Amino acid sequence: MPDSSLEDLLGSSGETQPSSRRDKRRNTKQNKVKRFVPAILVVLVLAALGGGGFFGYSWISNNVNVSHTSKDFDGEGKGEVEIVVNNGDTGSDIAETLVKAGVIKTKGPFVNAFSASQDAANITPGTYKLRKQMSGASALRLLLDPASRVGIRVTFPEGQTAQKMYERLSEATGLPVEDFEKAGADYEARGVPENPAQSIEGYLWPGTYDFREEDSAEDILDQMVSRMTAQLEKKGIPQEKWHETLTIASIVEKEARDPEDYGKVVRTLENRLAGVGEAGGKPMNLQLDSTVAYFTKSETISTTPEQRATDSPYNTYKHPGLPIGPISNPGDATIDAVKNPPEGPWLYWVTVNTETGETKFASTKAEHDKNVQEWREWAKKK
Repeated sequence: MPDSSLEDLLGSSGETQPSSRRDKRRNTKQNKVKRFVPAILVVLVLAALGGGGFFGYSWISNNVNVSHTSKDFDGEGKGEVEIVVNNGDTGSDIAETLVKAGVIKTKGPFVNAFSASQDAANITPGTYKLRKQMSGASALRLLLDPASRVGIRVTFPEGQTAQKMYERLSEATGLPVEDFEKAGADYEARGVPENPAQSIEGYLWPGTYDFREEDSAEDILDQMVSRMTAQLEKKGIPQEKWHETLTIASIVEKEARDPEDYGKVVRTLENRLAGVGEAGGKPMNLQLDSTVAYFTKSETISTTPEQRATDSPYNTYKHPGLPIGPISNPGDATIDAVKNPPEGPWLYWVTVNTETGETKFASTKAEHDKNVQEWREWAKKK
């Protein structure tokens, strides 16, 4: 008989044992070993960490399953649940929302899938219809599927007036334009600080929105104002400077087409108000057709002598300083230009080619007159 079988057949007294007792003893030993494995692993991990063995710990984490509890649901889930992705949400923020809604089990698998996806950055704020008990990867796929969106999507370009936005909102939602006009007129209730123009103009953030079908005009404008004030706060602009900042930025939206010119227009406006250079310290009227076009509701920036002679707190030909309030709703680039314009001596600008938007700036009237002549010669050829 081979020596290796002796311990299987002999008990502590050396007598032969029945097979059932032998199997029971084996199982007992195996159970003790299984219970002891986690403790051994803990010791190994601590030792690895203590010795700088991060990769050893990673190998154990990835190759040895100490816990029998899965961190992820399996499959595509069941039922329906709506979740909201807010502006500025990170992958971790979205994962937390999904966990609370019962969509995914834990944050980790979703965050891993989000980090590994090149398309995850395309998830935009809005309401999405998902399912409960989905795997992290399945939840991400559904968030990236346009069919999962709930509600009405509307996009506004920079530089639109509030009235134009109301008309676009009415088309998209089916609510009357008058509902938006009434909600906008109560501007302080919408979250806009009291201002000289007593208007919501300038405080509606442009961009893409996903509104719910049950949203009222008040709900919609509240969201748009909230986005604007959040951006102003994020940029570190104090509230007492909001109105002036938005007024200047709104003018730039109308007066300049090339983003490279935004800051130069801002500096020119400030130079005219300060009376720099040949102005000799005397503030100059801004004389902006864009502000006249705003209060006369002209569809073009060009204005007539009669319009420029009309009295209005927005008429920068007749009144010194900035107009009483914004003339459009500005976006990121123009607000940033107001916050940090370049240095320069300019007092004038003129668009010499209205097709390309080419604009020339001048620090003297003589130089400006030459630029104006260039524009006239271009216009004759059209």
